Amino acid sequence: MFNIIIGIIGLSLVVFFHESGHFMAAKLCGVKVLTFSIGWGKKLFSFKKGDTEYCISLLPMGGYCKMKGEEILDDDTVYEDNSDSLSTAPAWKKAIIYFAGPFMNLVFAIVCFSIVWMGGTTTTSPPNRIVLASEYAQESGPFAADQAGLKTGDYITAVNGKSIEHFQDLREAIATKAQEKLDITVDRNGETLKFTLTPKLDKSTGAGQIGIYPWIDPVVGKVKEGSSASIAGLKTGDTIISANGIPITQYMDFVKLLWTKPAKLDLAVMRDGVEMHLTQVLDYNDDGLVDPGLSFQMHTYTSPPLNVFQAVNKGITESFKTLALTVRSLKLLFAGVNLNQAVSGPIRITYMLGEITTQGFAQGISEGLAMFLNFVALINIALFFMNLLPIPALDGGQILLCIIEMIRGKKVQPKVAVRYQVVGFAFLITLMIFAVFNDVIFLIKK
Repeated sequence: MFNIIIGIIGLSLVVFFHESGHFMAAKLCGVKVLTFSIGWGKKLFSFKKGDTEYCISLLPMGGYCKMKGEEILDDDTVYEDNSDSLSTAPAWKKAIIYFAGPFMNLVFAIVCFSIVWMGGTTTTSPPNRIVLASEYAQESGPFAADQAGLKTGDYITAVNGKSIEHFQDLREAIATKAQEKLDITVDRNGETLKFTLTPKLDKSTGAGQIGIYPWIDPVVGKVKEGSSASIAGLKTGDTIISANGIPITQYMDFVKLLWTKPAKLDLAVMRDGVEMHLTQVLDYNDDGLVDPGLSFQMHTYTSPPLNVFQAVNKGITESFKTLALTVRSLKLLFAGVNLNQAVSGPIRITYMLGEITTQGFAQGISEGLAMFLNFVALINIALFFMNLLPIPALDGGQILLCIIEMIRGKKVQPKVAVRYQVVGFAFLITLMIFAVFNDVIFLIKK
């Protein structure tokens, strides 16, 4: 329930800033705003100030800004007073009003990123040391890492000349460069080596993959209360030396053993310099999956707080970097990416926002807030880009009509506009049904 509440709050903020952009632009352009609502459906609370009714409605995942003359008009429609109507406003004013909503999403994204950098960032991640997936993977190769000549234990220190501090940096650098040639710098036993490889496109996610796992030392970070690990006597700080007689040098050794579905683990662990032997009886669910009840220690990487000007500059950079990735992700939809995995609706977005934020709060208040703001920024940028696509019924589609009107020097015929809108609504409704269906399947699997 907490996840859902956090998700709804985040999505409501996104919608509020979007609609407030339309609202402020309409006011500045002299167009009357009839209703400004957070949420859809039945009005739960409302009040009127001036010409505008402000309200909070029943369904929180959405909202609207209703302007005078916004509806499609018939050729013979006559108004008593058209001076403050959207339908009679100059095309350039209407374009500004339509653009202002997505623009406010971009501004909000910059604000979110800037706040994160003003507070400093903390990243929990494995180091930039790798394990070849070919030595453990259940999926089939060939893998780009093997073909290039990388080895388990290598430290990847740079990708395309950009420094790599930890595995999260590495994951991002590779995931965003599917099917693009990369120059990789590696530290192998103190020797600097250069390699070239091309990440493979994972069609289920749209991310680039080269066939590596992170190297994580088998040092216990957390033990879940009441779990089989806790019952066995494992404690935070224990180093697992072996399991069922198999040496454990890093966490994939442990994972590979779990894939064989043993009934129990005879563990040799090092605790405070003393070797101990423990027995862990494993529990499997109906799907044959096991939760060992423990996690291994991660490294914490921190960046110091930035001043306002530095943070805003970083926020702008991050926003346009994310926008570029969003544009690229759209191209991947035409490269065979699995749409069932790639397309998410409001239900899944709300769930993911709440889940990620909750995981962050588990690490601390600042971490939770940072994850919340980062995810909200990503949603804002996605909404900015998608809303400006020249699709009927979206802001971008309306802006296109305004541009056509400015070029022709006269308004688009209402009948043409109606047909244009009908096509757009049909497309959006089809997409929404598809997205919601995917969301339901996603939640059922969860």
